[in-house]
Amino acid sequence: MGMGLKGMGALRGRPCCVRACASKKGPSPTGSRKRDESFSTTRRDVVFALGLGLATTGGSSVALAEEGVAMTPVKSLPKGAKAQQRQEVLGLIKDAIKANVSDDYVKCLKLAFLDAVSYDKGAKTGGANGSIALFPDELKALGLDGELSTTVSQIKKAKEEVERASKFPLTISVADMIVFAAYYKVRSNFIKQIVDKAKDPTSANVILQGYGNDFPPPPLGRVDAEAPDGSSLSLSTADLAQRALGNGLTAGNVTALAACFPTGTLEEVESQLKEIDGKFAFYTKSYQQSRQTVTQTNYQIDFAAGFAKLSTLGAKFDVERYFHPIPKQGLPKKL
Repeated sequence: MGMGLKGMGALRGRPCCVRACASKKGPSPTGSRKRDESFSTTRRDVVFALGLGLATTGGSSVALAEEGVAMTPVKSLPKGAKAQQRQEVLGLIKDAIKANVSDDYVKCLKLAFLDAVSYDKGAKTGGANGSIALFPDELKALGLDGELSTTVSQIKKAKEEVERASKFPLTISVADMIVFAAYYKVRSNFIKQIVDKAKDPTSANVILQGYGNDFPPPPLGRVDAEAPDGSSLSLSTADLAQRALGNGLTAGNVTALAACFPTGTLEEVESQLKEIDGKFAFYTKSYQQSRQTVTQTNYQIDFAAGFAKLSTLGAKFDVERYFHPIPKQGLPKKL
């Protein structure tokens, strides 16, 4: 994850604030001034809303363009506008996953892991491209269609809801939906782990606000595969671990991601990793100790770092296809 992680190592042992990673209301591209939800009809408010790319009437950039409003094309959008639109898309994804994906975080993690770890660094094929959900024969070949096919269906249903809910034309990649289903599900689980260890709800809230672990969202904009992945995976813990190491993950990354392996429970996979290499044994002991603490700081932050790498393995990105034009600053041609 090339975004928002560079400060993660420094977070160990010191407080950090829990951030709302996928609020539907992103930062305003014009500063700290908040969006006016009442859409008052004064000329001044119309101009301000148009400057933010928010239509007081007409409903979309298409309608505004038809009314003669000068539009800023996607390639020329300011950083603030892109950040806002990205947050809006993430909000839609988060809501759709919450509403449609009922399978637990472990199944979502397994699907994301298998999709990404298929990356063949030498041949530059596979990776986080959605092929494991787009081409059913891939899951069948792994013998996991019975376990994960329902998860795939739920994620595809969530994708459809995102596209229906968007006020602008939007086609979300299956690859992004797989990654973000895993992300939001495991993030919720991490928060639950902390809450469950607190003595009461008030204490849990204090801990989350003061000592919650940073887990930034992955980058958005993965491009879906057009054909099945050519490489095959061996479903043994040793082979999957070696493949992950060969793709650039560290022993710490791989051990932190043990819950993603489709070869057993978290504890079973950790036991298998310990037998492979002393480094895996070291990290397994460290993470097991961390999970016994209230905040699970070392484990959760190292998991986030490992998931960041995993979610980009072999992925091709085109985030601008999720953006839409906005009206240019100034008065519209028609009021």
